[in-house]
Amino acid sequence: MRTRSLSPERGSMAPLAVAAVFVLIAALSFAVDQGIAYAAKARQENALDSARSACMDASFALAAKNAQDPGRQIAETVVRAVRAQGFLGRTTVWFYEAASQEVPKAERLWAVGVQLEEEAETVFARGFGLEGIPVASHKVIVARPYASEVAWRPQERLCGRYEVEAGQAAASASFAQLDSAGEFPAEMADAIREALADGEGQ
Repeated sequence: MRTRSLSPERGSMAPLAVAAVFVLIAALSFAVDQGIAYAAKARQENALDSARSACMDASFALAAKNAQDPGRQIAETVVRAVRAQGFLGRTTVWFYEAASQEVPKAERLWAVGVQLEEEAETVFARGFGLEGIPVASHKVIVARPYASEVAWRPQERLCGRYEVEAGQAAASASFAQLDSAGEFPAEMADAIREALADGEGQ
């Protein structure tokens, strides 16, 4: 009686199957964690919308328009708004006010950039050494406070970047002064140049 020996090809299928299952589980795990990151992104976008609404509120806009440091007022309002929406990550606010000679006497021009950053904690990818996925969102807002004749202006024009670390309150914002539009993020600098160009055509 002849015995039939197993071919090497059949014997090697088991390790391949195990490897395939491992790859499948890893892919599904990363997909779940990616879904968590997408949910964090959606929350950030909602928080940014809330911050924009807070800055455009008529009573707040009037107070900021008459403040000596409107940038700080706006930065703190942004942080309070995003914190109220449950965002606890790092918040950066850039504030730029056009120089008086760049706009009509009855008008002021502000550009505000907001960036939210956090690490979305992973569930399954943790087992592969990835404890968090970086998630960031940003928005640029342009506003034109005006007066009937001559717009009031603060004694000192302060433009720069306000930063609040993760978990910190609005009042903890640090400030770094920036002097020219070119020192701001590119998208914001473009918005400033476009707004100034629009003003020239009016």
